[in-house]
Amino acid sequence: MKNIAIVWFMVFFGVLNAQNANDCTDAIVLCGDTPVGIEPSGVGFDEFSLPGNFQPPCYSFNNQTAWFKVEIDQGGSFTFDIVPENPNDDYDFAVYGPVQDCQNLGSAIRCSSTHPPSANVDANTGLNNTETDTSEGPGADGNGYLKAIDAMAGETYYILIDRASGSSRFSIDLTGTATTPKTTGFNVPGNFEICSTTGTNTYNLNIQRDLILQGYPDTRVSFHGELGDANLARNELPDLYTNTLDSEILYARIYSPLNSCSEIVPFKISVAASLVNDNPGSVFICDTSINQNYNLLPLGNEIIRSRTDQQIRFYQSQQDRDTDQNTIQTLNLSSSQTAVYYRIESTSGDCLLLDEFTFFLTEPPAVLKPSALDVCVADENSLTLNLDQKANEALGGQDISLFSRRYYATANDRDLDQNRLSSNYTTEAVAQEIFMRIVANRSGCYSDTSFQVVFNESPVFEFPETAYYCTDTQEPVELRVSSGFAYYEWSTSQEGIDLNTIFIDEPGEYSITVYNEAGCGTTQTVQVLPSEKAIVERVEVTGLNYPNNEVSIQVSGNGDYEFSLDDAPYVDSSVFTGLSAGYHQLAIRDKNGCGTVETEPFLVLDYPRYFTPNGDGIHDTWRLIGLEEYPGAQIFIYDRYGKLLKQLESSSEGWDGTFLGTLLNPDDYWFELKLPDGISLKGHFSLIY
Repeated sequence: MKNIAIVWFMVFFGVLNAQNANDCTDAIVLCGDTPVGIEPSGVGFDEFSLPGNFQPPCYSFNNQTAWFKVEIDQGGSFTFDIVPENPNDDYDFAVYGPVQDCQNLGSAIRCSSTHPPSANVDANTGLNNTETDTSEGPGADGNGYLKAIDAMAGETYYILIDRASGSSRFSIDLTGTATTPKTTGFNVPGNFEICSTTGTNTYNLNIQRDLILQGYPDTRVSFHGELGDANLARNELPDLYTNTLDSEILYARIYSPLNSCSEIVPFKISVAASLVNDNPGSVFICDTSINQNYNLLPLGNEIIRSRTDQQIRFYQSQQDRDTDQNTIQTLNLSSSQTAVYYRIESTSGDCLLLDEFTFFLTEPPAVLKPSALDVCVADENSLTLNLDQKANEALGGQDISLFSRRYYATANDRDLDQNRLSSNYTTEAVAQEIFMRIVANRSGCYSDTSFQVVFNESPVFEFPETAYYCTDTQEPVELRVSSGFAYYEWSTSQEGIDLNTIFIDEPGEYSITVYNEAGCGTTQTVQVLPSEKAIVERVEVTGLNYPNNEVSIQVSGNGDYEFSLDDAPYVDSSVFTGLSAGYHQLAIRDKNGCGTVETEPFLVLDYPRYFTPNGDGIHDTWRLIGLEEYPGAQIFIYDRYGKLLKQLESSSEGWDGTFLGTLLNPDDYWFELKLPDGISLKGHFSLIY
């Protein structure tokens, strides 16, 4: 008896926990005439690293490898043909056996690595009954075939195949008289047809499973979409398999736990006919005046989409439908709920579908006409309106989630249900009418109404952004807006129709919302900040340095201060230069309105650069203004030659320009000022007439 096993090398990707035939321990078992398909993926585990296994002597076998296991059921000649699909590919093989397992393969008893183009032979290779050699190759050595093996029942052999070059598939045919085991019994599956109604086809593979296993309790079956998946027992299809194809080939992997053999049987799944069934489920009649003699035929055409390859018939009872009697074309809707039964058949008679739906007599939604939608406008160019505010009002307290709301700019758009507006509707501030349709979600019944949109100006008033509270005086601060508006609402919880003024007694943020007669409100906010009068910390005077005499003042306080010298205009600088000799006074003012403080008069000590003792009452004496504030101070006056002319005390009225009663000549004179704290200063001045 001749057994044929066909192995197609196909392109697949690895799957977790799936068998991989490039390892000896996962070798594909060749049983009967079972077809096998896998993807060769590398060399897998290196079996020849084990001490009981030896590398084939004719070739390295390290490209794309696959292992096969052959268990001899009845003895005879063990031969096979390896036939590449592409005659330019080069396949090599080695045979081990008889052995018990992959850990003790021993040495190869056959090994072929002939390169067909070099040997000028066909690409086919294997074992036959005419050859006498047991090894050949590499290169031009050999013709691709080796001596047959005289196999005994119960022996096990392993075939290692490697694709040395190329990329195509190959077939392996067991051609000798030795036989291999077959799978346990099973019923050959036939093709599997279904009727489809959705375009997505669902096949109950349990039906095929029951047919295959009927009468064979020791047999098992799994279903696969690819031959390779079936052979490697991976990617099993679910019992309810879904696709969108008119037909497809699936593979039943039939096996038994009693041996390691399996049978792969292809079968076709297909759609006998595709029935369209757009079952409405529920049909709502919103106009109760048309409940008599309702014509079912237009609805029937909608259900089957006017398909000419199928027909639909209606019935008033399930029994009539199931027995196909007493068909109807019109229906009297005498109650609020009426069931209708129907059957759809393909014109070829291959498919039948039974279904039903229900008519409901219902009323359109009860709606009220909403009041106008008042919209307050400030200075916006456009506004976004929430139109659902008026839907709530139109429904009069009904649950709005049970209804769809549609809005339109014109009645015509509403009638044609076109150009719907968003419920968040953006528009210019122009008075307009909005047309509304309220649709019951369950029934689709609707009612129409409309409402006006009225735009009102919001109040405009002046209110400061910043004000100040004087923490030193703690006088209340008045916050005021214009009178004459309809209502005032302060953030202090004070409100009223005349309450346009309040007083606050602490810093913070305060807001006022002013309403007009249209109910529009405008809110503004003021920041009340703390401030206080200045505290003078220090006044520093630099004198005896005209014209560079100056005064600087240091102040503290929680305010914003400006400064004035001798009633001059206020400035931000706290330093004044170019001061004349004599007494001066500074004023410090809080810009935030918390008051002004003044310093005590202070002295700028300096000396005149000339005097004119001519008796006219102007600059007749030379003296230092304010020197009397330095008791014990002395001034010594000299001529240019260092002669002491006059000694003045701090209380002196000054020098009249004489020496021993005689008025001295115009000239430059020198002085030395000695202050009580030890500081001394020298300078000069002029006596002129």
